[in-house]
Amino acid sequence: MIFNDHTDHQNIPRDLRKDATTKTMQLNHETYQKINWSKVKVENKLAKAGMLVNTNLPVIHNQDSLISVWDLRRYSFLFNNYIPYTVNPKLWTQGNLNLNTGLFKITDNIYQVRGFDLANMTFVKGSTGWIVIDCLTTKETAKAALQLVHDYFGEMPISAVIITHSHTDHYGGILGVLDDAKEDARIYAPMNFIHSVLQENGNAGVAMTRRGVYMYGTVLPRDEKGQIDDGIGKSVSIGNVTFTNNIYEINAEHVEQDVDGIAMEFQLALHTEAPSEMFIYIPGERSLCIAELCNATLHNFYTLRGAEVRDPVAWAASIQKAIDLWGIKLTSVFGVHNWPRFGNEAAIDYLEKQRDLYQYINDQTLRLINKGYTIDEVGRMVKLPESLKGEWYNSEFYGTVNHNAKAVYQKYIGWYNGNPVDLNKLLPEESAKKYVEYMGGEERVLEKANQDYMKGEYQWVAEVTKQIIYANPSNREAKVLCADALEQLGYVAESGPWRNVYLTGAQELRYGILPARGSIITNDVLNHLPLADVLYLLSIRIEGLNAGRLNYKMNFVIPDREDVASTELKRGIFRYLNNELAEDAAVTVTMPKEVLYELAATNENPDPSKIKIEGDIHKWNTFLSLLDTFDQNFNIMTPVPKK
Repeated sequence: MIFNDHTDHQNIPRDLRKDATTKTMQLNHETYQKINWSKVKVENKLAKAGMLVNTNLPVIHNQDSLISVWDLRRYSFLFNNYIPYTVNPKLWTQGNLNLNTGLFKITDNIYQVRGFDLANMTFVKGSTGWIVIDCLTTKETAKAALQLVHDYFGEMPISAVIITHSHTDHYGGILGVLDDAKEDARIYAPMNFIHSVLQENGNAGVAMTRRGVYMYGTVLPRDEKGQIDDGIGKSVSIGNVTFTNNIYEINAEHVEQDVDGIAMEFQLALHTEAPSEMFIYIPGERSLCIAELCNATLHNFYTLRGAEVRDPVAWAASIQKAIDLWGIKLTSVFGVHNWPRFGNEAAIDYLEKQRDLYQYINDQTLRLINKGYTIDEVGRMVKLPESLKGEWYNSEFYGTVNHNAKAVYQKYIGWYNGNPVDLNKLLPEESAKKYVEYMGGEERVLEKANQDYMKGEYQWVAEVTKQIIYANPSNREAKVLCADALEQLGYVAESGPWRNVYLTGAQELRYGILPARGSIITNDVLNHLPLADVLYLLSIRIEGLNAGRLNYKMNFVIPDREDVASTELKRGIFRYLNNELAEDAAVTVTMPKEVLYELAATNENPDPSKIKIEGDIHKWNTFLSLLDTFDQNFNIMTPVPKK
C-alpha cells in the first residue's frame, strides 16, 4: 500500500482525458439495465443502519503541517443525481454506499466509526473503558475516530486493543489509539502477527508501494474520469503509519478470553485473507467480528499490489468454522470494512454465500486446470452461478473472478502454463521489436490499431500498442492510443482496483510518472521490529554477483535500541548471525537507530560522521558500495532500464 502521497493532484492536466466512446456508453448502459435495485435498497438500508452521528464528508489533517491526510470532500461529485458514462454504474453505486460516514451503533455495547479511512474502527464497551478493534491506517485518522467517539459518549480510556490481522490499514494507527490507553491496556493480535507484518509488507515493500499507486489510484484525480472507490472503502489515508511490538499473540486455534470484563472468543483464521488473521465473537452481544473474510464485495485471493496468493479453501473453511461455532446464536455480524448484517437468518445467509463464493472459484478453477486450460483461459472461463452472482455483496467491486481464478492457478500449478514455447520467453523489449517488424512496422501497426479502437476492441489495442511502446518507448502516438484504450477499459470496470490500474496506466502514458513518495516501513514500524528483521532489509539490497567472492563478519551496535548483532557477508549473502558480537568480526560499526533505519529503508548511505567504525573500514565501505538502489517510482508502462 502507499500511505504518504505528496502529489499535487490539482496540477495534473486533465484535458487529455477522453469521454466515454459509444461502445463504452453502450456497455455501461447494459450494466445499468441489469442492476437489481431491490438488492441495492437492502445494502443502502444496512449502510445507514444505526447511525448516531453523520460526519458527511470528513476531513482529517496532520496536526503538525495542517496537510489533509484524509479528505472525503473530493468525492462530493458522487452525490450527483446521474451516473456518468465514464463510470461502471455498479461501482458508482458502491462508491455512494461507502460515503455513509460517521458513528454507528451495532448493538447496545458495540459501535463503529466508518468513513475515516479505508477500514473501520470498532468500539466495544468494557468494564473500565473502550475495547478497540482495529486501528485504521495512520495515527491521524485513528485519533480522529477516537475523538468522534469521545465527543459523543464523553471521555473514556482505552482498556484494550484487538488487531484482527496483519494488513497495515488495521494496525497502522495503533499509536494514535495508545495515546488514550490505560497503562495496563493489553494489545491482542493473531498468531505470527509481527512476523507477518514484515514478511508481507516489508521485504517487497518498494515494489508493493509502487504497484499500490496503481491499485488504489493514489495519484488519480477524484472525479467522474478518475478514482471512484476501492470496493471495501474509498482509499487509504496518507498520514503516519505506526506500530508496536508490545503485543499478546493468540496462539491457540480457539481461545476464550476475558477482555476488560467482557467475555470474548478468538478464533484463528490463518493463511486466509491475511497470513495472520482471527475472528472475535462477543457472546454477551451475540455478535461476530468476521475480520476481513466477509465484506460487501468479492475480495482478493491475489491482490494487484502484489502479495503471496491466499488460500481460498482455508478462507471458506474458516467461515464455516465460525458458522459451526456461533451460527445458531448470532444476531449480528460485522466486518472491518463496509457495513454489518443484522438478524440470524440474514447473517447466516451472508456468511454461507461468501463462503461458497470463495470455494466455488477455487473448485471450478481446479476443474478447468485438470482439463488442460491455462492461467489466462481459466480467468475468463470461470463464471458465477446466479445463486452467488445475484447478491450485491458478491459483486466484483474489489477482487474479480478473473484474477482470483488466475491466483488459484498460480497457487496449485505456478506461472508456467505447460507449453514449452512459454518456458523461457524473450524479454518483452526483444519480442516487441520482432512483433512490430513482422506486423509491418510501427506506422502500419498504428494504422490498424486505430481502426480497431474505433470498433471498440480496447483490450487488443492496448496489447498491440504495448508492443510498439516496448520496441520504441519514444513513440508518442502509440502511448496516446494505448492510453485511450486503457481509459475505456477503466470506464467499464466494475472493480475499483481494476479501474484504478487502467486509469493510472493511461495517466502515466500521457503525462509520465507522477512521483508518490513514502513507505509502509516507517521509523515507528522499524522501532518495534527485531534487529534481525531490520537488518534483513539490507540483505535484499546486496548485489549478489559483486559480493559473491567476499567472506567476512561485521558487528552492529545500536546503543539507543540497546541492541547488538553479528552478521556475515558470504557467497553473495548478507546474513544475520545472532544477537552477540563476534570476536572475529572484521569491522564493528556503532550507530544510532535513526541512522540504521535510514540505511535500511532508503537508497541513501548515511552520514559517516554519525557512525563509529572500529576495525577494517575498507570492508565497511565495500559493504556500503554493494547495496543496490531501488527507485520507488520505477517504470511500469515502459521498460525498466536493464543494467
